[in-house]
Amino acid sequence: MSTRQKVTLVLSGLFITFFIAMIIIISLNFRDFGVKSAEKRAMLTAEVVKSGLTAHMVNGIMDKRHYFIDQIENIENISALWIARSPTVIKQYGEGFNSEIARDEIDKRVLSSGKIEKEMTETATRSTMRMTIPFTASAFGAANCLSCHDAKEGEVLGTISMVIDISDVRGSSFTTVGYTAILILLIMFAVLLVVNKFLKPYVNIFYSIRDVMLAAYNGNYSGRVDGGDLNESKAVAQMLNSLLEKLQKVFDEIDKKVYIFVQNKNKEISHDPLVNINDTIDKLSEIYKFKQTIEHDENLEDIYDRLAYVFINKFKIEDFSIIEADTHSGIKKVVYSVNGCHCDLVDGQCRADRINSIVDSTIFDNTCSKFNKPDLQYLCIPYSISNELNLIISVVTQDKEESYRVRNLIGLIEDYIGTAQPAIVSKKLMQILNKMARVDQLTGMFNRKYLDEFAETAIPQALRSKTPYGVLMIDIDFFKMINDTYGHDIGDEAIRIVSRVIKEAIRSSDVPIRFGGEEFIVLLHNCDKAHIKDVAEKIRTNFAKQVISAGSETFTKTLSVGAVMFPDDSESIWKCIKYADISLYHAKEHGRNQVVCFDKSMLKEEMKNSF
Repeated sequence: MSTRQKVTLVLSGLFITFFIAMIIIISLNFRDFGVKSAEKRAMLTAEVVKSGLTAHMVNGIMDKRHYFIDQIENIENISALWIARSPTVIKQYGEGFNSEIARDEIDKRVLSSGKIEKEMTETATRSTMRMTIPFTASAFGAANCLSCHDAKEGEVLGTISMVIDISDVRGSSFTTVGYTAILILLIMFAVLLVVNKFLKPYVNIFYSIRDVMLAAYNGNYSGRVDGGDLNESKAVAQMLNSLLEKLQKVFDEIDKKVYIFVQNKNKEISHDPLVNINDTIDKLSEIYKFKQTIEHDENLEDIYDRLAYVFINKFKIEDFSIIEADTHSGIKKVVYSVNGCHCDLVDGQCRADRINSIVDSTIFDNTCSKFNKPDLQYLCIPYSISNELNLIISVVTQDKEESYRVRNLIGLIEDYIGTAQPAIVSKKLMQILNKMARVDQLTGMFNRKYLDEFAETAIPQALRSKTPYGVLMIDIDFFKMINDTYGHDIGDEAIRIVSRVIKEAIRSSDVPIRFGGEEFIVLLHNCDKAHIKDVAEKIRTNFAKQVISAGSETFTKTLSVGAVMFPDDSESIWKCIKYADISLYHAKEHGRNQVVCFDKSMLKEEMKNSF
């Protein structure tokens, strides 16, 4: 129901209530008027009868009173009239004409109480009022009643009862009420027309404002308010339309400008720019906080941990891996994984990285042959971080529905990867620079700078945990001859061969170091003297088997090794390195191509040689 209809209905209800109240009041007033008129007529008739009877008594013609009574009874609207004598008068004068005694209980009550009583009788066609009035004895007044009656002052001598027809009053009241009702109805109808005409423009602008605001609430700010013909409503409509036009323009501009900061192309666009702006600002806020956090992280692993935190807690992804792909070497490295990487990356192949496109198992089964969990779904998304580095986000799900959900998050994932890209590149560059500063470029081994840091950090921990290290000092025999005979390029090749032989002979927990020139140090983690001897001999014998090419010529070389046990020989790593060097010197002096383990007696020999 419209407001206009409601207003009309309320006014109609009020008018109907007013109409009914007026009719009731007028009807009651007319009825009261008729009753009072009948009462006055009855009282007047009673006085006439009383005076007439008194005159008849005074003149001694009481026997002729019936004529007088009949004439009174014939008065218009008097349907009946009779007199009732009191017991005192009956005792003194008898019952009189027509048995002038009490006819009913009303007469008796009035004769007894001396109070007027009246009774209304209503039928469908007629209205009458019966009124019984007492006559009381009094010695005062126009006539002295006590002079003729054996009665006391104030005693009831009789009553006069009459029935008066007031149907004419009721009829006239009905006519008057009818005319009044018609007049009121006409006035009400006129008022409704005037009110409706007056309210219509205001109701129309109200509905127009409601419709426009409802459209704006749903995101459509193109609606405009119809001001109608009234100057006031036109002014209101003009102000609202101007405001809506500004809002529409501002929201559209904000939505366009803010949305370019995010990459989420998969999101469901709302028709309401306010919703879009709010969603975009929320996203930008989260991404900005993420960016601020990773900018202060110390290393690349922390950034990957932050990304993983977002995937787990924000995107609710339960099983995924973050994989680094070196674009030059093709080497793939899992840098973060929740339940372990489900891909076979041994040979370095990755379909998503190779085709630089999303690999989705929901599109085609067994799309990637490297995925080794056929009962699960997977979604691998490649991201180019730099010319040297790609990231692959490999998400594993239990069913296709979850894969579809994750696919809808690709845009959000891209937002976070894009935000992290500068930090990843920076940390990756720092990682490369740190590695370059600590790794020998010719051999790929650690250099002396790394040895300094290792001695400062790892060795004290080894002392606390009582972890032994074997220290090997290795040197190529007659290396200068290679440079002098074949040139430095061949010398560098010989050094590379030595480094390869050393790496093949040691474990991943061992530390190979190019100490300088053709000298190498190897720190063998958590080993005993027998293991030191075995590794040293393995390095020596394997290198002796290596054939070194120098153009059309080939040759072989040998190397010497000095071995020391840390901390058995010394709790100072630098002293152990010095002892390894003394052992190496001892091997050189005693024929080369051999492994010599340190003995404290060598210190005395070293002292002799120094003098």
